[in-house]
Amino acid sequence: MIRLRLIRARPIRARLIRARPGVLAAAGAVAVLCTACAGSPTSGAPAPGPAPAASSSATPAVLEASKVGTSVSEAAKQASSVHVSGTVSESGTVKLDLKLSKDGASGTVDKDGVAVPVLRVKDKYFFRFTDSLIKEAGIPASSSVVKQLKDKWVPSTSQIGAGIGDAFKEFLDYTTFVDGTVGALGTTTFSGGEKSTVDGASVLKYTSSEGTAYVAADEPHYLLLLQAADKGTMNFSDWNKPVTVSEPPKSEIYSGPGA
Repeated sequence: MIRLRLIRARPIRARLIRARPGVLAAAGAVAVLCTACAGSPTSGAPAPGPAPAASSSATPAVLEASKVGTSVSEAAKQASSVHVSGTVSESGTVKLDLKLSKDGASGTVDKDGVAVPVLRVKDKYFFRFTDSLIKEAGIPASSSVVKQLKDKWVPSTSQIGAGIGDAFKEFLDYTTFVDGTVGALGTTTFSGGEKSTVDGASVLKYTSSEGTAYVAADEPHYLLLLQAADKGTMNFSDWNKPVTVSEPPKSEIYSGPGA
């Protein structure tokens, strides 16, 4: 069965945050699609049949279905960055748009309309208080703190930001995220290998009992699209392309009480 593994995040312990479980679930649900798409092979599943013999004029044999999981996992490990986007459904809807690299990450996670912009610069983490996050956190609109927090970045090194790094560490770490999503496909049994395209790129389409994976036709065989039945879709693009992430300007960082 295909399962995109769920990365669980620890609770945020910021003093001003009174977020209900839905907000914290945004950090924990980014990879839930993988839980529906990777895992141990279904017992009794038939082994892929041998590929038909190719004539001398035929195109080279495509990536064997039995090697898909290993190939996409290895390609991801060799890369150093990726752009991940998509929509995941589990106890609500999570929309994500993240650029991840080994040195940093940036993007937005939206859990049922609660937007959480996130940022990592090496070992420093930030998240920005949008209107929807302020409302979900339960901070009264009349509070003077709202004006100071609105659209400001809160760093993990601040007093009220204590715990942000722990909450988002697995979520925004390239290696951990890739191992928990793409790497989880290493033990999945796939079939197929039909040629197709994704955003103009040549891909090979493989299926399992619970989802479909679209893999780059040429080496390295990067995973480009993952669709899990009733769970959503995850897009992977810009593999190994440079990602530049820098700390927010000082004027955009929260400087009120507890900073």
